[in-house]
Amino acid sequence: MKANPKPRLSLRDPNVFIPIALFIGALLFRLIGIRWGLANGLHNQSYHPDELPIWAASQHVEPAKFIFTPGFYNYGTFYLTILRVASDVAAAYGGNSHPQDPAGAWVYISLCHLIGRVITAVAGAAMAAGIYAIMRRWTSTFGAVCAGLLVAVAPGHVVHSRFQTVDILAASLLTFSALYALKILLPEGETAEGRPIGKSVILAGLFAGLSTGTKYTGILGLFTLWAVLALTRPHGWLLQGCKGTVVCTVTFLVTTPGVLLDNEAFMRDFNFELAHSKAGQIEFFQTSSGYLYQLSNLFVGIGVLMTVMGMGALCLAGIKRKLWALGLLAFFIPYFVVIGGNELKFLRYTFPLYIAIAAGFGWAMGAANQRRGKYSMAIVLGFLGIGGVLDTGGLSWAAKDTLQMTQTDPRDRAGAYLRDPAVGKGRVVGLVSDPWYWSPAVYPDTALPRTGGPRVYLTPMLAAVDPRVVRYLPPNVNDRFDWDARLLTETRPDYIVFSNYETVNMERLKKAPNPLPLEKLLVDRYVAFAKQLSSNYRVVQQNYGLQGAEVPDMMYITPVITIWKRNDLP
Repeated sequence: MKANPKPRLSLRDPNVFIPIALFIGALLFRLIGIRWGLANGLHNQSYHPDELPIWAASQHVEPAKFIFTPGFYNYGTFYLTILRVASDVAAAYGGNSHPQDPAGAWVYISLCHLIGRVITAVAGAAMAAGIYAIMRRWTSTFGAVCAGLLVAVAPGHVVHSRFQTVDILAASLLTFSALYALKILLPEGETAEGRPIGKSVILAGLFAGLSTGTKYTGILGLFTLWAVLALTRPHGWLLQGCKGTVVCTVTFLVTTPGVLLDNEAFMRDFNFELAHSKAGQIEFFQTSSGYLYQLSNLFVGIGVLMTVMGMGALCLAGIKRKLWALGLLAFFIPYFVVIGGNELKFLRYTFPLYIAIAAGFGWAMGAANQRRGKYSMAIVLGFLGIGGVLDTGGLSWAAKDTLQMTQTDPRDRAGAYLRDPAVGKGRVVGLVSDPWYWSPAVYPDTALPRTGGPRVYLTPMLAAVDPRVVRYLPPNVNDRFDWDARLLTETRPDYIVFSNYETVNMERLKKAPNPLPLEKLLVDRYVAFAKQLSSNYRVVQQNYGLQGAEVPDMMYITPVITIWKRNDLP
């Protein structure tokens, strides 16, 4: 069977403009609210906990000196390198935000975050266009557009496309790896005899390698390439699969040369990430299994209707032996097993799954549109899902999140209130835990990361004057713990302030039927503190963010800050 000739692009062909329109629309949507949580007159650090550590690691990459070993390998070095180049651009063209100016250091870092976020937004928009490009060969234009729209309006994807983090870029690169792997197939689902596939194999391996160099799970993208080759078995398919694997490996080593040049540090951080994923952290104590939790993350991040339709259609297409679906399932299943088996269950880990879910959704919408009749109900449900009419997904919820990210953050509102001298002269504000991204901006450096240790991030707290900020610190600072009732009985600050990010885990552990000893200890401290607090303090202000599912990495933008005042104060 001869391959179809490569079509010439024509300005009359809508397929030229549709992916461009998808990209531009998705990008413009993501640029709204992209300055969320950046430094302002109230706080210096970004309210996203990962941005400053990632940026700091990127500064150890020096492309001009051919130094690509940052000594930080929790992730690959590809995004760090891009971010370092972007930081150099910010230093050159950022005006008074130059890093050598002490007064403008945080302004400079904030500008670097912003440029890194723009890079992420571009990658997120490109992913929507890439999904369209994948599905235009396997369904109608209508179906391919619906597939791209799923990613373009998915709330989780939209929100995280505004963060200077690795996850969206890694998923976008995986999308293009899948695109070129599936290009090996003809539209009929078979490989033509003698058809040249070397270019597609190389590009599939290249993008998988770039994704791996961004986040290590990108290596699983090779499963799609190998599945397509094994299912179609073109001439020399084993050699082609090895070639794609070699390209992926070499690309990874080029983008993350620390694997070879700084192996001890690489293995330290790589093994830490593995152990941390298995051990989990308090946000996920006493939650459902990783598989159910990640399924619920898909419902939150995409929407129930589109997730169910996409996964159902993907499975149906696999049963019908649609080779594109089998190729995507070859990645989807092992990747879901990997993240489902871990105790770290962040929503951002599900983004690579959006590729196959969007493909299935687009295929279902395209098939329903062609058949019409009783299948028109599927189109209606699909549009309800895209619009987010019946659940907490789709465009309506993404728009709500976007609006939240354009408004004054609750941490800033609470910080402005507590820093206003009108609320009381010589006031003292108490924190129930170490200050971090969840804390209100009661002094400029509340969101300093934990990487420097308590001496680094507690010193600014102890130096704060107006207001004075405290938490209960025993003689040995390493003996401190959260929700220490001695803050209320001995220190007795004028105000107590905390966020729902600090309470939500305790409230969940309170309901656990069989808590572990550590969990019971944490809950006992929390209950004792809450009882004392309600006796001696009263709520004077609550600053709400958008209320939705209690998903840790979506709650970054939606904190609820509660301020309590001592009863004996007016």
